[in-house]
Amino acid sequence: MSEKTAGPAPSDENLRRVREKVMQLAREVEQMSGEDMPPNLFFQEFLTRVVAAIGARAGVVWLMDENNRLNVAAQVNLEETGLREKPGALQINERLLIDVLQTGEAKTLISGQGTELPTEHVLVLSALHREKACVGVVELFQRTAVPEKARSGYMQFLEQMCGYASRYIEGKRRNPTESADLKSRFWTDFEQFTLRIQRSLDEQEVADAAASDARPLLGCDRFSVAVRKGRSVRIKAVSGQSSVNPRANLITSMVKLSRRVIESGETLVYKGRIEGLAPQIEKPLANFIQESGSRMVMLVPTFENEVLVRQQGEEHERKRKTKRPRATGCLVIEQVAETEPGPQMEQRAELLADHIGAALWNARTHHRIFGLSLWKLIGRCLEWFHGRKLAITTAVLLAIAGIGAAMGLVRLSYPVDAEGKLMPVEQHAVFALWNGEIREVRVRGGQRVEKGDVLLVMVNDEMEEQILQARGEVQKQIQMAHVTALSIEEAASNDDEQERHQLEIQKKTIEADQRIAEDHLATLLRRREEKLTLRANAGGIIPNFQIEQLLRDRPVSQGDHLFDIMNDNGPWHMELLVEEKRMGHILKAMQELQKSGGTEQLAGEFYLATQPENDDMKCHLTEVATRSTTDPEIGTAFELVAVADEGQELPESRIGAEVTVRLYCGKCSLGYYLFGDVVEFLQRYFWL
Repeated sequence: MSEKTAGPAPSDENLRRVREKVMQLAREVEQMSGEDMPPNLFFQEFLTRVVAAIGARAGVVWLMDENNRLNVAAQVNLEETGLREKPGALQINERLLIDVLQTGEAKTLISGQGTELPTEHVLVLSALHREKACVGVVELFQRTAVPEKARSGYMQFLEQMCGYASRYIEGKRRNPTESADLKSRFWTDFEQFTLRIQRSLDEQEVADAAASDARPLLGCDRFSVAVRKGRSVRIKAVSGQSSVNPRANLITSMVKLSRRVIESGETLVYKGRIEGLAPQIEKPLANFIQESGSRMVMLVPTFENEVLVRQQGEEHERKRKTKRPRATGCLVIEQVAETEPGPQMEQRAELLADHIGAALWNARTHHRIFGLSLWKLIGRCLEWFHGRKLAITTAVLLAIAGIGAAMGLVRLSYPVDAEGKLMPVEQHAVFALWNGEIREVRVRGGQRVEKGDVLLVMVNDEMEEQILQARGEVQKQIQMAHVTALSIEEAASNDDEQERHQLEIQKKTIEADQRIAEDHLATLLRRREEKLTLRANAGGIIPNFQIEQLLRDRPVSQGDHLFDIMNDNGPWHMELLVEEKRMGHILKAMQELQKSGGTEQLAGEFYLATQPENDDMKCHLTEVATRSTTDPEIGTAFELVAVADEGQELPESRIGAEVTVRLYCGKCSLGYYLFGDVVEFLQRYFWL
């Protein structure tokens, strides 16, 4: 069967008309689902409108019979698909239908994507449900030239239409005995529901239990609980979610809508139309519908409990009747597929609202008791003072007292750790002396150099241009001197003494200019040698790795730090960083050493990361920075310098090896030794 070629792009007016036609057909299907029609008439009218709405070639409604076999309940243009004429097509199609019945998921199947199809058409399938069970399939045969972007829209539209058909099946196929069983099951589940929400006096637990159990009880798609405290409205629980994100767009729009309903104290039911609602409800309701995608929304307010024992008398009775009950929250009930509430949903929602509101109000009243958590803790503690538990409690208290005494009496040296690197004391930085580009690197990482050795050679385009100009000027003066000498010889041969005398004076002037140009050229060459040829200012080793790859052809500016030369044969020290909050212990220990009149410096131990087994090497602090610095890892810190004590065998030194130094800053109690960080935190933030 040949396909029609796509015509020109439709205009906006045509698109609007098509959209209105589709919406009209969808409304007709929705209206038919609630009418009392024979099944054969309903499904035929239903299929005719669905096929016309999406422009399908054909369509079939398959329903399960009593023997669990699929039969055709209605069809449109099925003979044009060739399904019955093609050998084996019906068996292939039946397998596809059974797959949809088993999974309950809508599908769009295209030829050539790994699935064998009974025809060359694009198949759109969706299941029909009855009490959550699949009882049939709607199958549409669509043209192969349908754009890929439109296929998902067709599937979503068919799912929505099948939701209306499922509602028709629910209403027409249920016999009186089944209805009685459902009612009995509802009241049984409702009894369990009320027991569960009354078992806790925690408001959050009550809200979670209400949201999770009320959704299947009402048969809705989502059930949420909103509460109001003062002027604040919060969504306490949403069915299917373990926690609620208050910043989510859906929750934010739900809060705004719930606040309006709570303020009004009236039940709000949205069935697909916003017209006719109060102005203060329309905008938040429209925003919530846009975020949630729900087709039916019901908000039922909950109220605070009335006093059970009332004061008698006409005056009190009149005040009670005139006093309006205060709403404490609301229930948000949503349906995604259908616009009409389920059978008796509104009455059952009002019933649930009374019980959920009472349970939430009781939980809130309970938590208003001043010091409730403290009284609970005291009550649990007093339970220990009965029978044998009294002896256990006494033993535990004595143990705690012993530990507390040990914490205060045992004295230990308080350690402060500092991280850093092992470096030679003698370090010489190499800087760029002129702007330019590094053309030649004559050293490599790890090479040992002597003072005066050439390290690298730079070029400077501006200086090279000046040198070329100076050389050109010298050549120019030499050429002029040569021409003047020839002119003098010619004047001498012509016995023209006056001209010869003038030319000799001119020659002397040219020779003077030549000497000036040569001196300028020599100065430029000497400056290039001094500024662009970097030499070692001291002997040592170059610790940088792959220095040639880092510096070759690199443009630099005057004063840029290029690398360092370090004397690894001289003394070594440890360059350390200590956190600002630890610096007080070090300064206090140094002050105590000065007060005692001793010349000793703050002692400690260190170990290298390259040789962690040598962890008993001694060192002492030599320098402390007078101002802080900022480190990207530890934040504000102070720089320290420590050196290893003499008379001990040190491991092989590697430049830049990580070192950890532990400085001992006087004696402290065992409690402070173990929990000093907690004490300092309290002192810093609570001024204790």
